[in-house]
Amino acid sequence: MNSMTGLIGAALLLAVLGVIGWLRRRRRSSRVTRLSSYSKSRGIAKMSCSFCKRKVPAKELSYYARHGKAIGVCKACRPQAERQALPRL
Repeated sequence: MNSMTGLIGAALLLAVLGVIGWLRRRRRSSRVTRLSSYSKSRGIAKMSCSFCKRKVPAKELSYYARHGKAIGVCKACRPQAERQALPRL
């Protein structure tokens, strides 16, 4: 009987230590911010058109080169960029 209670006590001690270690690791990892959840919560990124300064989603901009810099142009200003013969990126 004495050895049986010793085994149960040792198993119980290991279980408690395991739970404490698991809780410490879990708390430490909760400080890390996941980038995937952060970008979803912010929504769609909007950028301004280089000509009219109107905010549009970044996917709707067409990119051109002007004076060695990249500029983003919305659909409404795209003909203006093509008239200036800006090279498309």
